[in-house]
Amino acid sequence: MALHGTSKRYITERLRREGQTELLAAVEAGTITAFTAAAQLNWIKRPAPPERYSHLAKKRRHRLQAVLGELSAGQKMELIYGPNPSQGSLFNSREELVQAWTACRDELLERANAGRRPAGFYEFEFAGRRPPYDTERSILWRMGLLTADEKVALEAEWKVEFATAQEPDFTLNDGSGEILKGDCARLAHYRWADIPDKLVKRWEKAERRRRARQGAPLEEVAVIK
Repeated sequence: MALHGTSKRYITERLRREGQTELLAAVEAGTITAFTAAAQLNWIKRPAPPERYSHLAKKRRHRLQAVLGELSAGQKMELIYGPNPSQGSLFNSREELVQAWTACRDELLERANAGRRPAGFYEFEFAGRRPPYDTERSILWRMGLLTADEKVALEAEWKVEFATAQEPDFTLNDGSGEILKGDCARLAHYRWADIPDKLVKRWEKAERRRRARQGAPLEEVAVIK
């Protein structure tokens, strides 16, 4: 028999599939119902209860907050990725949004990948528009907004990508159907890896010196303008 969107089995399997571990654990423990978890994630819409049952809604909300912390999973997602384009913000006011970011800031920054920042950071702590995803890490590097650990990790990653492009026969398929070779391929690879220009120039200079010491022929290297 096909599983329906409001059945407990369907909801628990979807919670597991989509990585909603906190809600899944609470459902399996009986702390909240599967229906409550699904409603919290906007998978289903709970009808407005009669006035005499409003206290039950409050109890459900208190249990849910105990599972998720002060903010709902959806609200934390909004602080990370921004408001849902179709549903809008889950916060009732700008003040509520500011308070939520203040409360969760350290946690969300700690959870972010190296060189990435949640939407709340760009909303409240960044001067200017949010950088494009493809260049976010190099922009934060140039602006000096990375932690020491992030800087070390990213520069090590970028150095590996730079070294990969130093093979004499290095080629790159840029997706256009054309195979790039030599300096053109290296330049495209640096941009794909989002290596800051300053690092590329520094490593190119070091690569020239290394080749000179080894007596290898000096090749023209790609210069990022």
